Order: sequence, then C-alpha cells, then structure tokens
Amino acid sequence: MKKLLVLVSVSLFSFSALSQWVVTKIDNGFDTPYKIAYTEDGQSEFLKLENYKGIAFYIGGVYVCDESVTVDISFLVNGEYKKYSVTGRTSENRKTLFMVDDLNSDLSLLADFKAASSVKIRVNDTTCDTEIYEFKMTGSTAAYNAISNP
Repeated sequence: MKKLLVLVSVSLFSFSALSQWVVTKIDNGFDTPYKIAYTEDGQSEFLKLENYKGIAFYIGGVYVCDESVTVDISFLVNGEYKKYSVTGRTSENRKTLFMVDDLNSDLSLLADFKAASSVKIRVNDTTCDTEIYEFKMTGSTAAYNAISNP
C-alpha cells in the first residue's frame, strides 16, 4: 500500500511539473471568488485566461506602445501551424495586451488553442518594435475547462 501511495504521489507530481498552465482561485475578500489560468515557465511574459463576459485570452509582462495593434497568433497543432490575426488592445499601463475577448466566439481558434503544443505570438507594434513571444501550451484544455466552469 505504501508503495502505491508513493507511486501515485510521484505520478501526480510529474504531471504538475509538466503542466504549462496553472489554475488558481482569486479571492480578494470583497468580490465573488473566481478562477484564472496563466502560463508559468520562468519567462517575464505570460499568457492568461480569465472568465469575464467571455473567456478572455491575453498576454502580460509585455510593453506595447500602440493602443491597438495587429496580433498574429500561430498555434502548433500536430506539427502544423494554425494562424490567426486579431486586433489587440493594450491596458492603460501598456503592460497587458488583450488579444481575444471571448475564445468561444471563434470555434476554430478555440479548438486550436486546446490542441496546440505551443503558440507563437507576434505583436505588430508600429510605434515600437514588432515582438515575437513563444509559449508551450501543455495543459491548455484543462485550463480552459477550469475557467469556463467556475
């Protein structure tokens, strides 16, 4: 029995160590608690999902000069890149770029988001330089499911 518990514990630890997406519950003591999901891979940039009037998909830890930019999103699915182009909006402090207001509004993009092994994001900022970011997408389906089912 003890060996079984150790094996299960090691298996669970290995699974969480491979997970790219982290789901956490936010409780500020005032508002109704809610879940968010974000990537955690040691980079200063991160992807985030949040259920706010739809499943919002955005990138943080960046700096974007323009208020509105074209964002190219390229999901690697089964060895093939699936490409999308969206208009992103920056936050007031220019450190967050909101790419998709509701992942459910484009079923192809949502399917590729869930199935992707990695994603490349190109921010086409005309005032500042164009930047490219890359993230692993391990656990993206679980992250989406956790956020869409509060």
